[in-house]
Amino acid sequence: MILLHVTGTADERHYRELTGVLAQFDNISLTDRPDQAEIVVLSDGETAAIRKSEAFERFPEKCVTISDSDVMDYYVPALYASNYTGFLSHNRALTCSPYTSLFAEQGKRNAWIDRLIDEPMHKTLLYSFMGGSTCMLRKRLFHHYKSLDLPDVHVAPTDYYKHWSPDAGGKVDKSAQQRLYIETMRASKFALCPRGASPSSIRMFEAMEMGIAPVVMADTWIPVEGVDWSFCLFVKEGQLDQLDAIVRSHEDEWQERGATAQRVFNEHFGPASLGRTLEQQFRQLQKQRSTRRERLIHAIYPARHAYAQGKVVARKHLRALVLAGFRLAGRKFPYELNR
Repeated sequence: MILLHVTGTADERHYRELTGVLAQFDNISLTDRPDQAEIVVLSDGETAAIRKSEAFERFPEKCVTISDSDVMDYYVPALYASNYTGFLSHNRALTCSPYTSLFAEQGKRNAWIDRLIDEPMHKTLLYSFMGGSTCMLRKRLFHHYKSLDLPDVHVAPTDYYKHWSPDAGGKVDKSAQQRLYIETMRASKFALCPRGASPSSIRMFEAMEMGIAPVVMADTWIPVEGVDWSFCLFVKEGQLDQLDAIVRSHEDEWQERGATAQRVFNEHFGPASLGRTLEQQFRQLQKQRSTRRERLIHAIYPARHAYAQGKVVARKHLRALVLAGFRLAGRKFPYELNR
């Protein structure tokens, strides 16, 4: 049993989602007294919000944050679904699952998983991927598969579909698109899980839950500790040209890898086990905390933040410049565009 205090109010989305998940676990107890809590969980992990937090001011040695979004500030020790290798994550952050997308109560879970998971499904595809072209790897992936004629492979961009929007972007029926996504994945022996806007992807955990072996392409993603990930196929982002051959060389392993993936999901990330996993991770964050290291990082953080923001602005201007160059040359940009 672990006693947590979660900062925030009921009218804040991060707070509602987080407490809605944590309240489901028998081994996690929530208190409105930060002084009595073992750990203070900052539901809004943005640096500006943390620095204004009364709980952080009073109990900095207890504070951590948790997020399964693509935004990671690393200002305090954290559990991040998209945790990646780097100076700020080393011994300060652990990788968690995309917890708000695994529970129907939060409204983010694909409801067709529960409706179809026990239905019989004939495997007609070796592997598949449906998703947005949200990073250069995915743009290269879609461009590469345009020229291939592989009847047992389905790789298609779905930039018309906005998963996190209530109306899916207004161009498609959300439920129908979610059903197609799940049916395509269930018809596959392997599920491609390339990095997106951040290193992690909810589809890896969805595939595991449905007993489908993930093919992970995310060089900087840090796998969740304490889990044997050998059921996955890990393919380097630079091995795109070899991807099809690599997966085909493991085709006869799909059933064993898929069954192991589902067992691991149930043991670590399912409704009956996720509470224990989170408790262990919260305790580990506290165990490896270094007050001296935290002070150093807080001192250099403004410079690091300015550098990161500068990269975002530079990338935006470079993108606009490249696209303008293609337009002036009268040529079509060769990759799918999403962001």
